[in-house]
Amino acid sequence: HFPAMATASRTAKTVVSKPQNCAQRIEAATTRKTQVIISELQAADADSLFNRYDFERTALLPRGSLTEVLRDLGLAEAMGPGFGPFAQLAFDAHSADSHFLTPNEFKQLYHRLCQEYPKLLPRQPNLKVTVYSAKGLPPADINGKADPYCTLQIVGKPKTLSQTSIKEKTLEPRWSEEFTDKYGYEEGDSLAFDIYDYDKGSAGDLLCSCTLPSKEFHRPGGFEGTLQMTLSPDLGKLKGYSPTLRVSVSVLAFPEPPPNVNILIRSAEGLPPADPNGKSDPFCTVMIVNKPYTKGLTSIKQRTLDPVWNESFTDKHRYEVGDSIQFKVWDYDKTGENDLLGEVILDNSKFHKEGGFDGDLNLQTSETKYAPMLNVKVTVRECEEAAAASRAGQAALREAEEARLAAETAAAAMAKEAEEKAAAEGEA
Repeated sequence: HFPAMATASRTAKTVVSKPQNCAQRIEAATTRKTQVIISELQAADADSLFNRYDFERTALLPRGSLTEVLRDLGLAEAMGPGFGPFAQLAFDAHSADSHFLTPNEFKQLYHRLCQEYPKLLPRQPNLKVTVYSAKGLPPADINGKADPYCTLQIVGKPKTLSQTSIKEKTLEPRWSEEFTDKYGYEEGDSLAFDIYDYDKGSAGDLLCSCTLPSKEFHRPGGFEGTLQMTLSPDLGKLKGYSPTLRVSVSVLAFPEPPPNVNILIRSAEGLPPADPNGKSDPFCTVMIVNKPYTKGLTSIKQRTLDPVWNESFTDKHRYEVGDSIQFKVWDYDKTGENDLLGEVILDNSKFHKEGGFDGDLNLQTSETKYAPMLNVKVTVRECEEAAAASRAGQAALREAEEARLAAETAAAAMAKEAEEKAAAEGEA
């Protein structure tokens, strides 16, 4: 006999698979498992629909809730009498326990619906947000630069978080990237924007933040402009930094109306020199007085005192009767502050009329020996439409009068012809 502590015997275990029942054999022979990938927008839409009808917050969707989801998507109207059986079959085909749908099971059904009903899914998001660029960021790295990226989300709704790409070694990043609200926006919600410096081995360092209230973009035309950002508490003591972020936000439920005011900045002449070469690098800004979100600026023209721009701008859907427009011409300085070359305010009475304003404006400047001028054209849609309607009405009146005179002339001619015929028959 071998001692008990000697060598333990090894036994081979044979695993015998459990035989399949009839239903399992039929399923194995008639079904095929595949892995599909849905887009980020589709995933967000599916999550939004699921969460809206998960009333008990159990991450499970009962049969009745799925029927309401499908009805909400417009399938009842699209299918007519066949909707009821379809909803029942869709649930049975995707629910493993025949009682509830899990989020993943619902996404599988959502993917099939996307393929079969591309006009219904994915739904249109509520918001379109474009993050264009930032300026004046504080440095965060030892090279005096930063590696910034921007995040945005609906305040209080972390599932709506989105992030731009990372721009390396710059304090003036340009993104021009588009995002949606991931179906989380409701009227009254504000948008939060944060800019971070990317650190490879740790979480990003917050550089600055800002919030855009709903009232600024939940309107026809939305919002497009530059937001003033606040430095993070850790950087709050830094002096000389005033970061800004340029974005646009539109509520897609609002159709894009035509602008109220169209502004054409053609050219300037006789500008004072601001550089040692006796020239300037001018650009022009335009803004409705006391409405900073309407601000626009032209391109920069190098080494000239007579720049030509021919660039168009609008009021960004914020013009009201009585508003005046401010123009400022600046000299661009790459390393320091821009120098003001001249400014002027175009009073509302000068352009709120048929034809608007079209001509030269005298720029006010501290250089008394110069008399710079700015050539612009400003028209108000309301005035132009009223004038066009008036002209159309007058044209219609003229046409009606001409038609009346023509009818009277024709009637007189016929009467004369009848008289002449009657006289001729009498003589005969």
